[in-house]
Amino acid sequence: MALPLGLRAVTYLLVGTGVAALVLGGLLGPLGTGLVTGALAVSWGLEGARRRWRIRPALVTGVLMAAVAAAALDVLYLADSMLDGMVRLLLVLILLRLVLGRSPRDLRDVGFLSFFLLVATSTVTFGVGFLVVFVAFLVLGTAMLLLQHVHAEAERAGVAPAGGALPGPTLVRIGGAAVVATLAIAAVLFFVIPRVGPAVLPFRSHLSRMVTGFSDRVDLGSFGDIEADRTVVMRVYMPGEAGDPSSLPNLRWRGIVFDHFDGRTWLASGVERAVERRSESGRFALAPRRGRGPVVRQEIYLDPIGTDVVFAAPRPVSIELRAAHLLLDDTGAVSVPSAAARLQYAVESELEPPVPPGTRVGSAGAALSAAERQRYLQLPPLAPVVPGLARAVTAGSADPYDAASRLVAYLSSPLFRYTLAKRGTTAAPLEEFLLVHRAGNCEYFAAALAVMLRTLDVPARVVGGFQRGEWNPYGRYFMIQLADAHSWVEAHFDGLGWVTLDPSPRGLAAAPGEPWALTLYLDALRMRWYRYVINWSPRDQRVFATSLGRQARDLREWVAWPAAWPGARWLLLPGALGAVLAVAWIARRGPAVGRRPGGAAPAPVPRFYARALRVLARRGLRPEPWETARQFSVRVALALPAAAAPIGRLTSQYERARFGAGLGPAEAEEAERLVADIEAH
Repeated sequence: MALPLGLRAVTYLLVGTGVAALVLGGLLGPLGTGLVTGALAVSWGLEGARRRWRIRPALVTGVLMAAVAAAALDVLYLADSMLDGMVRLLLVLILLRLVLGRSPRDLRDVGFLSFFLLVATSTVTFGVGFLVVFVAFLVLGTAMLLLQHVHAEAERAGVAPAGGALPGPTLVRIGGAAVVATLAIAAVLFFVIPRVGPAVLPFRSHLSRMVTGFSDRVDLGSFGDIEADRTVVMRVYMPGEAGDPSSLPNLRWRGIVFDHFDGRTWLASGVERAVERRSESGRFALAPRRGRGPVVRQEIYLDPIGTDVVFAAPRPVSIELRAAHLLLDDTGAVSVPSAAARLQYAVESELEPPVPPGTRVGSAGAALSAAERQRYLQLPPLAPVVPGLARAVTAGSADPYDAASRLVAYLSSPLFRYTLAKRGTTAAPLEEFLLVHRAGNCEYFAAALAVMLRTLDVPARVVGGFQRGEWNPYGRYFMIQLADAHSWVEAHFDGLGWVTLDPSPRGLAAAPGEPWALTLYLDALRMRWYRYVINWSPRDQRVFATSLGRQARDLREWVAWPAAWPGARWLLLPGALGAVLAVAWIARRGPAVGRRPGGAAPAPVPRFYARALRVLARRGLRPEPWETARQFSVRVALALPAAAAPIGRLTSQYERARFGAGLGPAEAEEAERLVADIEAH
């Protein structure tokens, strides 16, 4: 039996949405996409060959066994993760079902298997593009189920389905109503059921690539590999109580701290980590407030970038994230054992206030312990020109902070140039940077400042993180790209503590230009998707319920307003009169159930069908209130087998006359003959 064209087309489109979801989630690369697309095209073209050739059951069994064996080998030994292996197994089963399928039921199985492609993708992608794929799948899936039902009923009745191979306008309207109802039910469940976190499956091991520079070591120049990447990896939203976040000075997102330098590489070697447990309030307390700077709350949405570092504005005092515990080291850096816990979190930070002009400090690092001073003053063997340059630049300084300020001004001067270009050399990187090329990226500037500070007996360390990023006015948040990866220095001064120093003249580097307004708007749409869909939390539910309650109270007050103001009661009269007229108009038109596609009411019962009902009633056969004309004809055929053919044909004529386009003269004459045949029997 040939498979219906419309049902095949919808099923193939359904598989296409599943493949698009895999591509969107990075589970199917360009080569795999090409192979699957080619296999789908071949299976579509084989339909004619399958009708001409008989496929032996033994061949089908052999192909299935080979596919299962290959899939098992792939899952156990070849696939990078179990999820990759299961996805490829699903694709193999879908393609085999399309090639070997012989009935509409096989196409239905293909549709169900395609749904699991979306399930697999939902575990590794959180973009708004998945919503488009899901809605397309929902529309096509509803169309497939409707066509399945129509063809099954037509096959059971032994007639060709009405409307041809493709769905007619009535089915389209029914399918559209089903899709809208499904989305409405899903929306209600969305607001009722809280999210417990993104569904990242544990057997998906490769969520994204590792970003160099956010591990426990970083080589000089490594940030240059990612500072040209404009991919947005983090979005930081600050609630309205923070004022205008775009005006906050020196805002940056602190990540990892490096304390040891071997001449080419900065390491986080002497870090001591402590396990912090969640408090009864659901927060992690990180540090006490010092009362120096403003406290701001940040809601951070971070894409997986292959690191366990938690980024936040310095100095974080508390954090809320989905983890039972976190790790806090003695430099104030935070990390979590589960990467999924970092996808969305909230931090409260006490921002570092600017140092007032003319500030004088007595010493640098005297308040630190001997071990801490040794740790932050460690230096590898250096050429004498490096400390000599530091002393020359800071000659005549009033105090250590003044000396640090002079070093920052020197490195930020036009003598040095910011560049991402790499140069192969056998000389020590810092000597080459300070004395030869005088050009490099932010890591060279930070390393040079930290080393020269240490030669002056000022404790210093290098920090890796991100710059403030691009302010998005449409969503009122910061967009942080990989290109915003940055390094700076923290130096310790008595009376001030750890102070941020940034010598990099990065603002003078060639900028890619302002992003287009459309780009900002689309990213704001993604941000809303992350915030209100992917990360909809019980806290958001409480806020939403409170807002609904407030709006309900406002509505009750608005409705009660005319009663509270007797002179305005007449305003209710036009509304009441309009409601009465609307009800009268609807009652006059009657119910819309059973209307023709054009909107007109169905025609009355045709005379030939009423005459046939009277004839059958004399034999005790009357249609029940719950029976359709088709069901009644089946019961008549069972009671009067000799009248089965004419009653079946007459029922088709009745349906066409009352609910379809009507009967022509020849069909009307045939209907009369059929009634005469029923009377004869």
